[in-house]
Amino acid sequence: MKKIYTLLFILTFTSSCLLAQTLQLQTLSGTVIPNGGTLGLKWALGGDTTTDVFLELKQKNISTGTQNYKAMKIIRNLPDSQKSYFCFAGGCFSDTTVISPTTLILTAGQEDNNFSCHISPNKHTGSSKVYYKFYNTSNANDTIGIYIQTEIWHLGINDLSDVKSELGAAYPNPASEKFTVAYSLKPGEQAYLVLQNVLGSVVREEALSGENGKIQLNVAGLPEGVYLYSLNVNGKSYSTKKLLVRH
Repeated sequence: MKKIYTLLFILTFTSSCLLAQTLQLQTLSGTVIPNGGTLGLKWALGGDTTTDVFLELKQKNISTGTQNYKAMKIIRNLPDSQKSYFCFAGGCFSDTTVISPTTLILTAGQEDNNFSCHISPNKHTGSSKVYYKFYNTSNANDTIGIYIQTEIWHLGINDLSDVKSELGAAYPNPASEKFTVAYSLKPGEQAYLVLQNVLGSVVREEALSGENGKIQLNVAGLPEGVYLYSLNVNGKSYSTKKLLVRH
């Protein structure tokens, strides 16, 4: 009988922990990622193994109240001189940062898509695996985690059709004077980073050079508010994302 009570206690305790989970992880397209799941990212670099590889996630508060969250990084595998860092709750941190110095505050039902995890190849290809854990600062049982597995290799001539044009997350976001964003392009593409206000008027436009890189835009003279930045490739817009300007 004692064993039965013990089992019931464990089941009850486990259920209470599951019910305590208030944060949900999603891809930017809205696909829900299970707790402890793994996302894989393959990245072909066209002879350049110095540009950061990145993946972005959406976070949603699925509780009925306001919650505060922090992020923790745990490296499982990182080859050679590759480095791992992440952006969370308005900040991007060095590769030595394990716990985010910033806190993400989400009201009930609110979403945030400013988390991104990065791998700096530093001229080395190979596979990496990094675990990210998000936890509620007021409830130790309220956690959710995900494994990010990355494969970086040199681009061969037969791989050209697999490369996609990508635009990373802006940081810092909110931005006060300037923001930086990483990009990846197919060979030979003519591309621009375009910043628009909510009315659709273009307020900034900068040409992108090379197949991989980072670009910085100045927003010091813009009014505070919400803006949209996008990747314009051969006259078409891709990867439109939100930027908040605060002075």
